[in-house]
Amino acid sequence: MDIIATDLLDFYASPLGQRSTQVLGERIAGWWPDLTGQRLLTLGYATQLEDHLLPLAPLSLCHFIPARLSGVLPAHASTRQVLTDDTLMPLDSESMDRVIALHRLEHARRPDRTFREIWRVLKPGGKLIVVVPSAFGLWVRVPGTPFAKGQAFTGLRLAATLHEQLFSLERMRNALFFPPHSALKWARLPTGGALIAEAQKFGGPAHLVQSPPAALKQRKTARETAALKTKQETRSRDNGRCQ
Repeated sequence: MDIIATDLLDFYASPLGQRSTQVLGERIAGWWPDLTGQRLLTLGYATQLEDHLLPLAPLSLCHFIPARLSGVLPAHASTRQVLTDDTLMPLDSESMDRVIALHRLEHARRPDRTFREIWRVLKPGGKLIVVVPSAFGLWVRVPGTPFAKGQAFTGLRLAATLHEQLFSLERMRNALFFPPHSALKWARLPTGGALIAEAQKFGGPAHLVQSPPAALKQRKTARETAALKTKQETRSRDNGRCQ
């Protein structure tokens, strides 16, 4: 089921949503404690994290929100909040240092296109944090929160997706170990309701790689060519020994 603007607004205005923001914000700040001089972009819906992100002193912070979620913007939205299509972002290649994707990947109809754009706008060595619902958590099974909508992920699937899209997984953790109900806020679940992963972009400059799938194909061809060359050299040496 697709997420709508009121789902996000109602959830993050609630005590449960505020606690979720606190947990995710502290985890991100713990992984990226100093963003001085860094250009930071968020995708999906992450404006609620500003109180945790701005103290990290990023050079710039911009929230790209899918146009279908236009209802999440207040009448006088911040200039940092932009409605756009994140499969065709109005940004120069290699212009961002860090990207956070929250309430985005699980709703992407073409995740490969979203990742292609993230890969394009990130600088070489740039980093990405992705937050998605956990397929093994309770949150995905209890309606009423944004983490119960969209495609849930296992850790293996998220790691494989990142690798396929030319991102090197650096770490992954479970988050949201409390039940998705305010009345049970002191209980602790055995499995978190969300997965949070940090990955680093790898590959050459964006102008040399048209897309992650193209890059993977190019790397495969290069490996096959190298293997063939090695085989030919070995055969040549063996023939020389027999003469």
